[in-house]
Amino acid sequence: MKNRFLRLCLVMQVMISALVIFSGCDSGEKARDELTGNRAVKQYHQSTKDIGKIVDRQTEKHQTIPDDEKQEGKRE
Repeated sequence: MKNRFLRLCLVMQVMISALVIFSGCDSGEKARDELTGNRAVKQYHQSTKDIGKIVDRQTEKHQTIPDDEKQEGKRE
């Protein structure tokens, strides 16, 4: 009975300290995002946006190249 009570107290202490850590500061939110996988999803979406921007810029550059230079590039 005493052992069970001590375990219960330990579990409650750990849970309360985890709540304080995760909700007490901004890094707690970051840690929660890391644990739930939200951070990886956010990074994925940011990466796809960045890749889209790069593709758009490269497309614009490719379209601005005069036809003569395109022909010379194919020959080389």
